[in-house]
Amino acid sequence: MGEQQTSQERFFKHLLKRYDSQAVFQGTMEVLRLKRGAVYKRMSGDSALTTNELIRLAEHFNVSLDTALQDSSFISFEHPFIEDSSDFDFLDRMIYYLKPINRREDSTLTYLANELPVFYYFSHQYIFTFLNAVWNHLHWKDNKLLITEPLVVDARLEKLRKDVSAYYAGKEITEIWNSNMMANLYQQVIFSITIRAFSDVGFIEKLVKDIENLIRSLYNLANAGEKTNTNTKFNIYLNEFGNYLNLLIYKSDKVKGAFIGYDMPQFLVSYNPQFIDYSEDWIQRIQKRSVLISSDGYQYRELYFSKMEKDFKQFAETAEKLTSIYYP
Repeated sequence: MGEQQTSQERFFKHLLKRYDSQAVFQGTMEVLRLKRGAVYKRMSGDSALTTNELIRLAEHFNVSLDTALQDSSFISFEHPFIEDSSDFDFLDRMIYYLKPINRREDSTLTYLANELPVFYYFSHQYIFTFLNAVWNHLHWKDNKLLITEPLVVDARLEKLRKDVSAYYAGKEITEIWNSNMMANLYQQVIFSITIRAFSDVGFIEKLVKDIENLIRSLYNLANAGEKTNTNTKFNIYLNEFGNYLNLLIYKSDKVKGAFIGYDMPQFLVSYNPQFIDYSEDWIQRIQKRSVLISSDGYQYRELYFSKMEKDFKQFAETAEKLTSIYYP
């Protein structure tokens, strides 16, 4: 068997790990405009794929040629937002990645969280509006940061926001938290007050109240150990040592993906099996060295949320004092 045939078989085997055989066969027919016999020969390696055909198939099936053809020591990542230019593009792309979570196939989702997972913010209107303004300012707009409550809600954006929350709530999830997960959000709010980025003082009050409601919902979630709307199990662990970044691992019968830096629009995606296995093994080691704070983990949960409430109180007092100074 020649190198060309070996590489070609490896490529189609990679496709078949993510899609069923009929989808791969029909997709190849449509993309390359070939008859059935010609497709069979290419999938078996009897007929060689041209470079152009290989690229077109990779684009159609959204797979990395590096992952499909390179050896295991080569790890590649996808940057989903280089060409996207709006908050709608960002959320629409996030929906694309989250849709498999809502399928009924057996799958697992594990989130090693340096910051509170971004998905919780999506179900809180004022936090979402605040972060959306910050994201736009940092990544897509050159104008001055202006945080305001929109007079008219963008229906597309609102639907995507709710869809993101629904998809994330629809599957059994394991998360590993740390005690400083809210710190970045607090710092962003405080800084935005000092640069007078808020157009309305009333929005600041609503935002602080929304954060308080978020903390209360997190406590109820951890206490129940399941998502109330879907009755799906929810496992939360606490670890102060291993949370260097936001790392999410999604695994199912068809798709395995690793997402790094999921809490910002510039996150990276890799489908490299070796990287995913290594990352999953790393998270499992951290989980074994963590303490459970959901469901039966009463003692550690109370200590954790006691600190969270103390930190929030200090943040709220600081926000109130600074608001009186910068918004007299």
